[in-house]
Amino acid sequence: MIVPNSLIDRKKWDQCVLNAKPEGFYFMLSWYLDAVAPTWEGYIEGDYAAIYPLSPKRRFGIKYLTQPFLTRSFIPIGFTETQEMDLTRYLSQHFAFLQLAGPIVSQPNDQDTRVYQKLDIKNFSLAACSENHRRQYKKAQQQGFELRRTVAPEALIRLFKTVKGNEFKQVKEKDYQSLLCLMELAKNNGVLHQFSIFKHQELVGAAAYIAIDGYALYLKGAVTPECQKLGGMVYLHVEAIQVLSASCAYLDFGGSNAKGLGDFNRKFGAEDLEYLLLTRNKLPKLLKGFLRKKFGMA
Repeated sequence: MIVPNSLIDRKKWDQCVLNAKPEGFYFMLSWYLDAVAPTWEGYIEGDYAAIYPLSPKRRFGIKYLTQPFLTRSFIPIGFTETQEMDLTRYLSQHFAFLQLAGPIVSQPNDQDTRVYQKLDIKNFSLAACSENHRRQYKKAQQQGFELRRTVAPEALIRLFKTVKGNEFKQVKEKDYQSLLCLMELAKNNGVLHQFSIFKHQELVGAAAYIAIDGYALYLKGAVTPECQKLGGMVYLHVEAIQVLSASCAYLDFGGSNAKGLGDFNRKFGAEDLEYLLLTRNKLPKLLKGFLRKKFGMA
């Protein structure tokens, strides 16, 4: 049964997510979804015995479904094999275009194997990092940086726009607003951790994480070019890991197929984990080109 956003019992929904705790469970918590997909709906079986979030969109009168910004995948929770088949059938029948991570897209036109990085931080040691990361961290320690734990989402986003805006032109203003909303909701829920470094009272680097039920997720971060040369991003991550490891066993770096970012994460000792991004496109030919350009797949 499809339950509209306003009627979802968020307490029951979140309890179902936390009881099951599938890989990337934090993406499915109600407040996380509220930030990244404000009109999300719930595909729910029984009294929240089985759940799956939907974030449908409509363009040119066509309904489509993709992974929202700042999410990686949604895992069906609590479904029997028959119920999961029903979910797959529902998606196929109601959406002309699907691009989702996970096994619930039937007869995909395309599939892409992607990776993200996950780090065991309970047993983290600088000795496990690459020689370059150890050298970068030591260099940063010698710069007289001031490390602050103040939570200031707007400051981090301003820094990211200034430093990374031209590199990530695909990130639109609405995406920054989603990130800001997510950080504010995480702050309100007491799970946001921000680490910022200052040089001569000027913000030169910042990174944000959420920590929930033993898992930490890296959200976003940026350092100025000068700070990067001095090991600033390595320094932020190491300082964050040392704090987060008191309550968390793993850090999810979010991940990327981009070789440079993946290599950077792996140099902390993180390991690659794979997932599938599946695409099913039943659109008329004239619209296939639009979605190929928009989402990078056909």
